[in-house]
Amino acid sequence: MNIHRTIIVTTLVLLAFTISTKVAASDIYHWVDENGVSHYSQYQPGGDTSNVSRQKLENKAPRGNGEVEDVYNVAAHEKHMAEWREERDKNRADARARNKQTTQQHSTRNPESYSAQSGSYWYPPVYGKQPVRPRPPIARPRPSPGPRR
Repeated sequence: MNIHRTIIVTTLVLLAFTISTKVAASDIYHWVDENGVSHYSQYQPGGDTSNVSRQKLENKAPRGNGEVEDVYNVAAHEKHMAEWREERDKNRADARARNKQTTQQHSTRNPESYSAQSGSYWYPPVYGKQPVRPRPPIARPRPSPGPRR
């Protein structure tokens, strides 16, 4: 039971604190000190500070009949992104069609013409020269052991 009272009191104190800060933050004080430096504060300066101006901040409702203004131009950005996506998808479809057409053209070539030139292996033509095929190592006899000393 004591814990419930503590929670209720703590909640009320925090609520009162948050309400008072919003009320206190509605007044802004401005003054210039003897060095010519401008100061702004939510608290009134103490002492013999002269030329203190007080400005009251008001919470204004958004413009328009309760409608929220599109400050960040979200609608235009969304439209631009939709156009960009359509353009990107169209470019991708075009690229796929070109790749498919290129693949069909390459598949119509006769690979046997290359294999007839280079034996049983198929090598793509490289500047008109036939590629060099590696040869197996030559088996050489080992030298016989000489007389032992």
